[in-house]
Amino acid sequence: MRAVCTVFVGTQPMVVSVAGELDIATAVHTDAILTAATSGTHPEVVIDLRQVTFLDCAGVRPLAAAARRVHEAGGALTLLAGHPMVVRVLRFNNLMPDGAAPAGGAEPARHLPAYPIAVHHCDHRCRALARER
Repeated sequence: MRAVCTVFVGTQPMVVSVAGELDIATAVHTDAILTAATSGTHPEVVIDLRQVTFLDCAGVRPLAAAARRVHEAGGALTLLAGHPMVVRVLRFNNLMPDGAAPAGGAEPARHLPAYPIAVHHCDHRCRALARER
């Protein structure tokens, strides 16, 4: 299944909602959208991965690059993830620490799986690891 990205322009923070599979077949498309969403000065971006059903190392690259761009521009990035496999891959790539707690009060939409939502506001740890890639 192709990844579908929806960007909510004009909202603060800007929200990029991603659905489907983030892998080698969809990474270039996703990277182009995340590049546009995270460009500028002091961008505030939320990347909602709650509808992502598959994530591999090729799909992680656009996320790491987005984290690097946002932090280099002095902005703020928040990652939302729900699917246990997606959270595991994000944690493995140090984009979401093991201690990322479920979102207090954040409810997934009814059509989404009932996984707990992991929320991570990227900080210096994301930034440093994104630069290594």
